[in-house]
Amino acid sequence: MQYTPFHQYQVSKLALGTIQLGMNYGIANTGGAPSEMESFSLLDLARTAGINTFDSARTYGKAEQILGAYFNKLPACDDLIISKFKYDWSPRQSLEKAWELTEASIKASLTDLKRTQIGLVLYHKGAAEPMEEVFRIVPVLINRLKEKGYIQHGGISLYYSAEAHSLIDDPVFEAVQLPLNVFDQGIIQDGTLADLSTKGKLIFVRSVFLQGLFFRNPSELSGVLTQAIPFLTQLEGLARRYEFSVSELAFGFIRDLPEVHSLVIGAENQKQILSNLELLHGPTLPDSLKNELRELCKDVPKEVITPGLWNR
Repeated sequence: MQYTPFHQYQVSKLALGTIQLGMNYGIANTGGAPSEMESFSLLDLARTAGINTFDSARTYGKAEQILGAYFNKLPACDDLIISKFKYDWSPRQSLEKAWELTEASIKASLTDLKRTQIGLVLYHKGAAEPMEEVFRIVPVLINRLKEKGYIQHGGISLYYSAEAHSLIDDPVFEAVQLPLNVFDQGIIQDGTLADLSTKGKLIFVRSVFLQGLFFRNPSELSGVLTQAIPFLTQLEGLARRYEFSVSELAFGFIRDLPEVHSLVIGAENQKQILSNLELLHGPTLPDSLKNELRELCKDVPKEVITPGLWNR
């Protein structure tokens, strides 16, 4: 397992997203959330394989409770648990009201996680929230959380990857989590991802498989997702021609970006964790394939790369 130093932590290249442990999640999820015992076995497997970074949030159902119960039975360890907070955003929300909601959220996370301090907390930004409002309030909240001793480090989880350019020069946001995949490469091509890394941001990438869309049968898609059909067909064609699976192609492209420190991928069973570990250690994609993937992404509609728009 490859690790990236982050203050007192070593962040594993593969981070386990825990939303599937707390609730039914994902367009390709047919099995539902695992039981607590199954979740513990899954976490055992992940840690044995070298995964020491676990991504969670207040909005992930029972995920934080599962993590708290699991880690509470272990000796002290250096694993990094990431949580997220959000408040009821509205234009010109008062700072003190935002703080009241934030403090209550973090206290609830601390209780569920059975911890006195959380290593890394990200602000869970919503789709409609302007970045101007984020910068007006969130840095103050993160600094207060640190001053109170609730958290060690702070950052942000973005809804759109294109929002990341505004974070480059703000030191409050030590870590950034964002969606990135072969259909959504804008911040790779405009240099934003490289600039974030140069500024020392810890970069987490989620949605490598676009919430399972890459594995759907194109003929079964409906609504706005019918716009994805030609791109999924091209993706499958590239995979066949280069003799890779779609999984290897999608995972490998993001894995090999030097600016990406950790890939956040969820799992609801042990088989998926083993598959993700295989992908982590899989072959490097040839440059010719990477070039074709860069061309493929150029015309993908926003509705396809934004899961929040899929139900329209």
